[in-house]
Amino acid sequence: MVAIVNRFSVGPITGESGESHVRLFGALPKGELGAGNKFMWGRVRWRELGEERWSEPRRFRLNGNFDGSGVVVINKLKPGACYQYQAGWVRSEEQTPLDWHGVDTGRFSTHQPTANQTTFLFGSCCYRFVGLDGIIQDDRADKIFAEMSAQAEQHNLDFVLFGGDQVYADALYSIGAATTPDDFDSLYRTSFSQPHLAKLLRETNSYMILDDHEIENNWPAKADADRWTNKYPAAIKAYQIYQASHSPAAPLNQAGTYLDRDPDKFWYTFSRGPADFFVMDVRTERVLSRWPWQRKMISEVQEQAFVEWLDRDPDRIKVLVTSVVMFPEQRRPFQGKDAWEGFRHQRQRLLSAMAKSASQKLVVLSGDVHASLYASLTLNGGKKVHSWTCSGLFWPTALFAFRWYRPMIRVPGLLYSGWGRPLGHVSVPGEVFSNNAFSVVSFDDKGAQFALFDRRNRAVPEASRTIEW
Repeated sequence: MVAIVNRFSVGPITGESGESHVRLFGALPKGELGAGNKFMWGRVRWRELGEERWSEPRRFRLNGNFDGSGVVVINKLKPGACYQYQAGWVRSEEQTPLDWHGVDTGRFSTHQPTANQTTFLFGSCCYRFVGLDGIIQDDRADKIFAEMSAQAEQHNLDFVLFGGDQVYADALYSIGAATTPDDFDSLYRTSFSQPHLAKLLRETNSYMILDDHEIENNWPAKADADRWTNKYPAAIKAYQIYQASHSPAAPLNQAGTYLDRDPDKFWYTFSRGPADFFVMDVRTERVLSRWPWQRKMISEVQEQAFVEWLDRDPDRIKVLVTSVVMFPEQRRPFQGKDAWEGFRHQRQRLLSAMAKSASQKLVVLSGDVHASLYASLTLNGGKKVHSWTCSGLFWPTALFAFRWYRPMIRVPGLLYSGWGRPLGHVSVPGEVFSNNAFSVVSFDDKGAQFALFDRRNRAVPEASRTIEW
């Protein structure tokens, strides 16, 4: 008897990969597996690109406690290699012959540590208009992912990096905002199963980090007891299921063969070619205070880990990913307390660590502000930090007021510490592109390219930038 392999309702999603492993995510249709039920219903097979024979099918567990989802870790892969895979599910734990014709083929690549270049897609903030019935009202937000897929296929890119606000749990602000576990699970299911995004996630390794709209706008500025005990746990569990589980944030067992436990932190590091990435969690560890010197965007543990990461292998390119902008700042009266300009004392410590470190190739990637731009910070002493902001992937015309425009930005000018002392000089030599866009970023030993494209895949050279180290 032959069992037909069914498509996942969400996924498969190609997650992070190392030199010899990759994580793949999939979720069953809603209600197919109830809470407390865990079955080896997942099936996956793979082959190196160009080969004819598939691997033997492998079973993996799908868990009703995690919205019917599961992550499979494939090991013993070749470094720097490209693979095809097929993944789906059957309603049986038995090892039976399988019919794979009903599922799509995905792709992934593994890390090659000796590569002298890495190229990837980067963007953030994909707003979807979600009605009071919880259904996405149009497909406009999904169209940009078709253009990103075209870039990935044309240039054989290494991965896609999403810098926050992959979903909007508060699309209408407080009206109809997600509050329950079912609300948040449904939001991810409808968002991540849109066809163009689903194709991109199936065919390209992906890395993600949350920002405020995975919970609510400017979280935790308005958090009260009810939000902390009800909304926040629901939002974080959904984030853990649909974003963190296939990232390096979710710990593997000692052998590296399966997810070991829930993550105890959401920040993580990874490497590709000549570049090391530190993906910060700037949302769930915040400490707010009326006293500026007591405000913290990240915990002391995360801050210390970042400082130590800077000093490891200082000849490599060091890329800090922070969902909110580190610099430039906004002019008055546009200044706020949600981005790094509201946490100047801790920002001062991070930039001082960059200035003191032996690392010379320093880049900050950010999103949040619904505009794209290149900026540079020349620190006291002459060391330069390059910043590339790319946001939003989709932000509707009706909400154009909630975008950055050049007159709002305080440049050129000095960047100040929490105590009012100058840290360095900021410049924005190119244009500020205040429209929907994504970017193709490339790093090598000579420098970096930040290439911006609008939602119709047209190059935006006036906002793009090429730099040398």
